[in-house]
Amino acid sequence: MKKVLILSDGRPGHFNQSLAVAEAMKKLDVVEVKYIEVKIKKFGKYFLRAFLNAGLGQKLCEGSYLLKFIHLLYEGYTWDKEPDIIISAGKDTSLLNALLALTYGSKNFFIGHPKKLDHHLFTAVFTVLDLGFDNQIVLDVAPTLSYSGDLNEFANKYGLDLQSEYYTLLIGGDGSGYQYDEEDIEKLITFVNATADKVKWLVTTSRRTPVAYEEKMEKEMKAECFIAYHKNPQKVVAGFLELSSAVFVTEESASMVSEGVASRKPVVTLVPKIHDADRNYAEILDKFQKEGRIRREKMSLLNTKVLDPNLFVPLERTSIDEIAEKLSEIGVCGK
Repeated sequence: MKKVLILSDGRPGHFNQSLAVAEAMKKLDVVEVKYIEVKIKKFGKYFLRAFLNAGLGQKLCEGSYLLKFIHLLYEGYTWDKEPDIIISAGKDTSLLNALLALTYGSKNFFIGHPKKLDHHLFTAVFTVLDLGFDNQIVLDVAPTLSYSGDLNEFANKYGLDLQSEYYTLLIGGDGSGYQYDEEDIEKLITFVNATADKVKWLVTTSRRTPVAYEEKMEKEMKAECFIAYHKNPQKVVAGFLELSSAVFVTEESASMVSEGVASRKPVVTLVPKIHDADRNYAEILDKFQKEGRIRREKMSLLNTKVLDPNLFVPLERTSIDEIAEKLSEIGVCGK
């Protein structure tokens, strides 16, 4: 049985992407998946990047020399086995991912752009955009877990009717060049309430949502189900998406937008007045828009006509099925 090690930086979006890749590997092979949460130290970040990018540094890693010093570079690393495969997402895990792969001779996979790190330090890099790497695996959408729970049980837990028409609303907050103000939130509340007689809304906030806005929305929104993250965080997104006919999501969160697209439902992204996505994320949004996966709407112009998601182009397969197919094609995983 192959041992798969997931390195997590503690961010749920990154961790779930790694889990999705591991689930795809399970379709191709018998694997045992373990994970550890690590935190890179400031000194480790600069030292390791320069060290790993250097040919001599890579040669020195091909042994167990640096394992004795990992605790000086990372907090939380406790793995005591030799992994066959390493998976991670997020720049703070990329360095340890590469170091361990060189040390143990493991296959290793990174999700996203490795930034200033040599992409050849990885067996393959999963991307949504074509970055021109010779070892990239370009996906329709970022790795996303499929819903695997009991939908009847989920519906009963939250008092939902499987025969009803539901729309999901995923609410984030400031970040990635996006800023939300009270007027944006008022527009969102007004929109939900104006459409509540046509569709039942399943709403959840997130760690980025300011508490004051969360409390205001919970009090004033006519939602069928409202999950306030700061008051009572619950893992409902996958279940909400499975139940819904369409998805509305604040646009700053690449992971939430990707989850919506991966659900193969119509997705409307909500854009506040102040927004300035970086080039990489802007290109991803542009790709989704051109492919018909999303429709972008300004929050200041929200009205009842927006409720109709119009025509869209659903993904042909689940994210996990696509990853398994791509891994099988290049022969980097399998019995």
